[in-house]
Amino acid sequence: MFESEYAKTEYIEKDNVVFHVWKKEAHYDDYRDPVIASLEMLREHKGSIFIVDARNGFEDVKEDVEWGFTYFLPELKKTGCTVWGFILPKVSDIEGEIDLWTTEIEKNFRVIRAESYEEILREEKWKI
Repeated sequence: MFESEYAKTEYIEKDNVVFHVWKKEAHYDDYRDPVIASLEMLREHKGSIFIVDARNGFEDVKEDVEWGFTYFLPELKKTGCTVWGFILPKVSDIEGEIDLWTTEIEKNFRVIRAESYEEILREEKWKI
């Protein structure tokens, strides 16, 4: 498990999920350290689902978006992960940010957007 004042990441074995929860706005190392922790868990648990609770989400700075697209997403693909779940309300204050990430993520992963962890798992099981 990884936890900072900005995020918490844990592996939930029963669901084969790496669960990343944003607590508050983070940038640069405060953003990247939790994301790298998630990546390490995804490497350790090949083929797991990556679920991000973005209800406390925020607009990323340009440098973090570039890092995410050029480093994190290519490394994530190497883990065998194929599903990325976003936990968000039906309408979010960061729709533009989510759309930006979703467009890039969907190039290599199936994206499930839902209002709860359980809803993402139900959607994933239904698609099998």
